[in-house]
Amino acid sequence: METTRNAEITEESIGLWHKCTQCNEVSFRGELERNGFICPKCKELFPLSIENRLKLLTGENSPDMTDTLSSEIVEPTIDILAIEENIAGYPASLFILASDSPILQQHLTVFSEAVAGALKKSIPLLSVFTANPIEVHISFSEIVPLLLQLEQLAQESLPHLTVLTETGIGQLTSHLPVGEIVIAECTSQSENAPRFHPQPALHAPEEQLLPEKNRELNPNTPDISVDCYIPRLELHTVLARLLKFFAPSPAID
Repeated sequence: METTRNAEITEESIGLWHKCTQCNEVSFRGELERNGFICPKCKELFPLSIENRLKLLTGENSPDMTDTLSSEIVEPTIDILAIEENIAGYPASLFILASDSPILQQHLTVFSEAVAGALKKSIPLLSVFTANPIEVHISFSEIVPLLLQLEQLAQESLPHLTVLTETGIGQLTSHLPVGEIVIAECTSQSENAPRFHPQPALHAPEEQLLPEKNRELNPNTPDISVDCYIPRLELHTVLARLLKFFAPSPAID
């Protein structure tokens, strides 16, 4: 079953009640905010804007729609971000791609900038993107330079963590390189549906460089394996623990 996405709140949907595109039930805006933008009826994950996603990852104030809903004119929002951020005091180079953005060549450039930042500062890389992109305008050959750059990250023993967003019970598809640790956000551990016929993920950059039969001809790439499913509201805590684990040990005098 293909994951159905809830659209970001726009000028046309400004109000106190918002409709879920999965179950067609309406929910009060405040309830959605308190629930991490998860439909209280069917548990479908509403997509987050780049700004709200960053707040969620860094553990700042809970995501909200105040800016979006209070303005009669909706300002254009960014669809991609590469930035160095601290998560619970541990630095990481972040690459975030909005769920409603098609994957384009320029996104690979921004991803490359995030990798370069991780190499320059010797810090972990955290990539965040949807498990079900709406459109893909890149080929495997265009991704190869990025994979080679990620291999440098592995040679420097710098971890690459990936968070897959908008994960339903359908096939998870990664058109961008994933890290050594792959996390999929979900509603809750108890409500997460089991996946059928999972196939091994190509985690290491050198594995992702291996030619795959009909890779470019077959748009339905194999279901990627996920190391763990983490409830959306617990992502910050789990990422903080992982970054603490990978942080270099203090020098002993």
